[in-house]
Amino acid sequence: MNAQLFFQDTNQTGEGATWLPELSLFLWVDIEGQTLKWYHTFTKTVGSHTFDAMVSSIVPFDKESVLLFLQNRIIVFHLLTREERLFLPLSFAECGKRPNDVKASPDGRLFMGVMHLSDYAENGALYRIDGDLSIHQVLERQSIPNGIVWDTNKGVMYYVDSFRKCIERYAYDPLTGAMDFRGVAVEVPDGIGVPDGMTIDRDGNLWVAHWGGFGVYVWNPDKGDLLDKIEVPVPNVASCTFDDQGGLYITTARAGLSEADLERYPLSGSVFYAKTSAQAAQNHYSFKQERGSV
Repeated sequence: MNAQLFFQDTNQTGEGATWLPELSLFLWVDIEGQTLKWYHTFTKTVGSHTFDAMVSSIVPFDKESVLLFLQNRIIVFHLLTREERLFLPLSFAECGKRPNDVKASPDGRLFMGVMHLSDYAENGALYRIDGDLSIHQVLERQSIPNGIVWDTNKGVMYYVDSFRKCIERYAYDPLTGAMDFRGVAVEVPDGIGVPDGMTIDRDGNLWVAHWGGFGVYVWNPDKGDLLDKIEVPVPNVASCTFDDQGGLYITTARAGLSEADLERYPLSGSVFYAKTSAQAAQNHYSFKQERGSV
């Protein structure tokens, strides 16, 4: 399969690909550009909003709002009015760190990967934020926490640390949010980049953006086999998500490329789209805040 150019852009790191079916809205962020961007499929219009800090991830919150994960705080952002309010302060910026990929679990908890801005050697972690807004470290000594998805049919959570070049499998308890390591689902061989953001289809296959790999790779996590690849004409592919029709939105990055690379791959940082035969699974759950929590 080949991805087609959807929207030519210059994102330094286009990330956080998110589809909101109720609003027919595709959203993504440019991390270093400190900007949230969106495309409305009905009006065929693109919009954006810039913040005062890096923004890395998007999680649905209510019918018209999302949670945005900035370097120093989590905010609620209203998609229609563009109003924002502080949801939870974060102290990672003081340590030279920031959130990276964040997803809500099917039961409504947040799982937030945190990485260092420059020193990637096991200086990050994976945190869980419960409905009462308490924060719990669930994995320490992580390097570049990235893609997170759940297969509710199998009761498992898949997680990427790009530095380790693999996709790990965890048994997941929706009652407690506990994770139990059950081994490596996919070992990514040399020569095809490293796994970054990912999504999942109804058959349980993992669609994984490969940074440095010129594409989205489709992996069978039960056998660890590579099933397919969507070719993208730029090296650094960062995130992907399905819409309701099995179309795949793909974000890419200019970060990490030399001037010569950018001349050779001028569409780096753009958004791409591929029509697939896959049936989209639920990929973007909402955070469920407990009543009475601050």
